[in-house]
Amino acid sequence: MIDRDGRIVFGSLLVFVVALTGSNIAEHQFGTSLYDYPVLSFLVFGGVAVVAPQLYLAATEEEPWSRERVQFVTVATAVFATLFAADASGMWYLVLASVGACSLFALVCYEVLRWHRMTVDEVRPPPTEP
Repeated sequence: MIDRDGRIVFGSLLVFVVALTGSNIAEHQFGTSLYDYPVLSFLVFGGVAVVAPQLYLAATEEEPWSRERVQFVTVATAVFATLFAADASGMWYLVLASVGACSLFALVCYEVLRWHRMTVDEVRPPPTEP
């Protein structure tokens, strides 16, 4: 039997396959493809297949693994945004590149803030009882 994490990840991959199948059908029927729209492709590939299940698992599970999941999501978002920005042009390139850069910047800010909180808690003396 597949554990909860596996079911969630496989479910998102199933949604991803259905989206690709729908894109393929739309391409043959209407002549437009998912690959013609880099931002939509980024949302389907990066968002549905990778980011959404990991964020859901990070939000619903206990503390030890949630931090690593969020770190994975931010790095994966930056990687996918960079990959899809290479195929984009004009404003869409700027949008995707900004998403990737902001994702990494948010991760760095989060880690610096976490490190600061840990060092402040270590320096702070324990409360005294009256």
